[in-house]
Amino acid sequence: MMGISIKDQFTGCTATQSGTGCEQNPGLSSSQECVTWRASAFMIALFAVLIVSPHLALADDPPVPPGKDPGGVAVALVDTGVNYTLPEISNRLARSPDGEILGFDFQDNDRLPFDLEPGAGAAAPRRHGTLVASILIREAPHIRLIPYRFAAKRFETFAEIVNAIASGPARIVAMPLGGYRRQDWLAFREAAKAHPELLFILSAGNDGRNIDERPVYPASFEIENALIVTSTNSFGRLPPESNWGTKHVDVSTPGERIKALDHDGIRTRVSGSSFAVPRIAALAARLKARNPKYNALQLKEAMLENTAPSPASRIPVTKYGWLPNPALIAAD
Repeated sequence: MMGISIKDQFTGCTATQSGTGCEQNPGLSSSQECVTWRASAFMIALFAVLIVSPHLALADDPPVPPGKDPGGVAVALVDTGVNYTLPEISNRLARSPDGEILGFDFQDNDRLPFDLEPGAGAAAPRRHGTLVASILIREAPHIRLIPYRFAAKRFETFAEIVNAIASGPARIVAMPLGGYRRQDWLAFREAAKAHPELLFILSAGNDGRNIDERPVYPASFEIENALIVTSTNSFGRLPPESNWGTKHVDVSTPGERIKALDHDGIRTRVSGSSFAVPRIAALAARLKARNPKYNALQLKEAMLENTAPSPASRIPVTKYGWLPNPALIAAD
């Protein structure tokens, strides 16, 4: 088993500091902190999957607040779970007629996919999915969110997750994670190919590498019904950490210093291809709402029609180009 270099950077900053990009949540005292994240799309999720014991856990997950299905385009999120107790999240959860949320926790084998990286312990909980979900919901406020929490060290369950998604209403899948070992992701690849009705939005990662030459998975698989995303700044420039590749990375889009809500409901800013993924997934949801008969490939093509060369790059770094601000496309 290969070692993993965790590249997430956490920069703590008090709410009174200027120039940090942190925003204080209303009601917080000035001494409370917000955090600016740089998230590796792969290392956050796969640190637990590859290395950490799957038996460590926090206390029992909280109950899901009661509610009704909000309606809208269903989007599945495969990540560390979500904090479904936050109103911003719970109000957009897809539900059955009796109010039970859709989605599943494949780590704990229940319908409480609470945000905690599988395998992480109480001493250092790592929470990623809520950040991603908050961006997705902000940029596509009328979606029905279906969260799936992956299982630590059990790669075969990614195929089970794909099959579970395919049996439900979601046809768009946001999946901001991956790893280096090809064999770990073969089950996912085969499941994804077996369900061409699903469109997977996958992250290219944050290793500062050309994934055409130094692959990461599942981004480096050639899956027709997947769209691979990397992160730029708002001017189209790749930061040093972003992965690229004109064969295996389809598009770039701004994913640096993006506004998000963390697990505690505190406003923060986040950076990395993990947070470019929900922006593209939100675009897919808005296009799907306007064109409900689009299949996965038609939806992918509609998004790619909006790409353009990046003004900050002299040579191409992705297959199709740059999406300058996906939130402005097909907006209400």
